[in-house]
Amino acid sequence: MSHIHLPDGVLPVWLWASGFIIAILIGFILFRFTKKEALTKKLPLLGMMAAAMVLGASVEIVPIAYHVNLMVISGILLEPSLIFLATFVVNVILALFGHGGITVIGLNTLTLSIEGIFGYLFFRLFWKILKRLTPVAFIATFLALCLSTFSMIGVVGLGVSHYEELIHKNEGHGIFEFKLLKEKHDPHGEDKGKGEVNFRRFIAIVLSLSFLGWILEGIITTLIVRYLHRLRPDLLRLEIGAS
Repeated sequence: MSHIHLPDGVLPVWLWASGFIIAILIGFILFRFTKKEALTKKLPLLGMMAAAMVLGASVEIVPIAYHVNLMVISGILLEPSLIFLATFVVNVILALFGHGGITVIGLNTLTLSIEGIFGYLFFRLFWKILKRLTPVAFIATFLALCLSTFSMIGVVGLGVSHYEELIHKNEGHGIFEFKLLKEKHDPHGEDKGKGEVNFRRFIAIVLSLSFLGWILEGIITTLIVRYLHRLRPDLLRLEIGAS
């Protein structure tokens, strides 16, 4: 749900350009601390998880307009530096499929990497505290998705004035209508809210639908983690005997 599906031309240039610059800087820093041996060893796993994320993002759960991106389980398996690379690759592929424009690749890499990296950190942190696999996996996924969704909302919020400008320029042409975000027109014809973006409505819709998605993906991630613990516990790098 934290994936930004906006096409090219909607976000202001300074915003999506900043996303690319920050993503490149963070990626460079992370890869500086990544050993070549670790990258070579986990490259097949990276490719497999990237493919799984693309597949998950391509299947929409219709009632809540949500897709399971498997970012947290990928972060747990790949660790921060490699999940950042996998996220970038996934976003390039999704952009070519029409899931957001080319210009939002940088921002999507940042928001989804928050999900993967914090999912990994929360998983390790709560494992040290609880030592129980099921609640640890669920809580880590839920919190990581919450953070990434709020980061996505923040990114969209930074461009509100630009959206209103697009609405004014294209009023009546049906190009950028933003129907769910626009204020209702005054019934007496004053059109007081015409051309204004109702950002609070956007937040309410996103959070209400996302909450259900967080629970669903938390359950799915937990089931995957438990399965991997039985089949390949070495991938999770935890002590044997977790419950």
